[in-house]
Amino acid sequence: MSTVSLRRLTPPAPAASVLLARACASQEVFVVARAPTLRFLGGFLAFPGGKVHSSDDELACTTPGLTRQHVAAVRELFEETGVLLARDARGAYPTAEDLVSLRRQLMAGQVTFHDLLRKHQLHLRPEDLTVAGSLVTPPFVPFRFDTAFFTAVLPPGQTAEVWPGELTEGSWRSAEQVLAEWNAGDRLVSPPTVMLLQAIRGRTIEELPERLRPLLDKLATGALHPIWFSPGVQMIPLFAEGLPPSTHTNAYLVGNDPAYLIDPGASDAAEQQRLFDLLAGRRLRGVVLTHHHSDHVGAAKVCAERYGVPVLAHPLTAQALHGRIDVQQFLNDGDCLDLGTAPDGKGAWTLQAIHTPGHAPGHLSFWEPRYRLLFVGDMVSMLSSVLIPPPPEGDLAEYLHSLQRLQAYPARLLLPAHGSPSARPAHVLEQALAHRKEREEQLLQALQAGPRTVPELTLELYRGLPPELMRFAEMQIQAGLHKLQREGRSTVNAERWQRSS
Repeated sequence: MSTVSLRRLTPPAPAASVLLARACASQEVFVVARAPTLRFLGGFLAFPGGKVHSSDDELACTTPGLTRQHVAAVRELFEETGVLLARDARGAYPTAEDLVSLRRQLMAGQVTFHDLLRKHQLHLRPEDLTVAGSLVTPPFVPFRFDTAFFTAVLPPGQTAEVWPGELTEGSWRSAEQVLAEWNAGDRLVSPPTVMLLQAIRGRTIEELPERLRPLLDKLATGALHPIWFSPGVQMIPLFAEGLPPSTHTNAYLVGNDPAYLIDPGASDAAEQQRLFDLLAGRRLRGVVLTHHHSDHVGAAKVCAERYGVPVLAHPLTAQALHGRIDVQQFLNDGDCLDLGTAPDGKGAWTLQAIHTPGHAPGHLSFWEPRYRLLFVGDMVSMLSSVLIPPPPEGDLAEYLHSLQRLQAYPARLLLPAHGSPSARPAHVLEQALAHRKEREEQLLQALQAGPRTVPELTLELYRGLPPELMRFAEMQIQAGLHKLQREGRSTVNAERWQRSS
């Protein structure tokens, strides 16, 4: 285990998910589309499921062999699809006609799941669900889940139907059909769902536990998860020494064999070894850096030397890394990297560099037009706002201009260096700009009240921030003041700032 990984991490919440087959030995499973507005994997195809509720424990105690994950799986499946894996005293399942009104009552909050079962004398049986295995969300995001995956078969006389809300649609599909649509760029599919579909491609769900076991055994040893948000793009969250609340930097392996490795930030030797283990059997074209900050370059030199490939970065990043990392190939705005043939075999595949200074002078983002992917490095964090240092290291005005440039790209997926990718790129970029505008208004209001020093402004505008983070808040204030000064909206005298008249 990496020494960096010993930081305090958010415990995962227990959850359950169900791979529901249309019939015994069928290769069709029921997949659902999550609403784009959902915070977790919004806009992605997945399997029905959700978090364990406290009430699930009470039900689990009523039947030997029944766990709270079993209960959560049955409850979530019923809420999301109308399929109820519960039986009466004769062992018969309720029919679809009987279930519509019960589901409506449950969704309206008129009855609890426990009371619904008791009132209609229905019982849960562990044998109606088969445990396929469990996956824990890697600790690169604050909201993590310990998800038990179950397989089940649609009970006779029932139908699966999604009611619009947290889900937007549901359908019976084979693994081949879903993966083909994903490979063509027609669908976003959650990484765990991709992994499970790949395991049962051409097979029935009854084979899932056996086919999944080797991967789960490997993950249990500490191996990195296979996280595919898009064909030919593997996300690799690595423990890295960054600014809180981040504990990880997302590296990305992009392209066919060979591929480019973007931002391998791990400086810890054990974490670097986990990266090497994941890369076993893969060939690299080069190591690409979005910018020079330590949590993005920690493994750049060792990867370049180990695999005999060049480091690629903007000239200003190369200048900042002089004497530490040798950048052999410069990337300027508009330069394109050849990724080989697109994963679906249709045409060339490229990655275009976009110079997006502000957070760092040589910061690069990358646009992948085939699947409309926007790799944004530290332009946006899904964990917190991005730190913009004052000049010469950073420049708030340039940062805002860079965000506006990124808005011009018709992205369907935004891939940041910190936190989980988002299927709402336009919304994320707009929110980042809105946040900066709000902060600027707050700063102008504070200056209107009279001259203030930077520490005074920081205490006023970041009240309640932990003391260890105040120095970063001061940097944000300084960046904002320098922007206002250049625009003629603030002045400074003897380290006291005030709004221009």
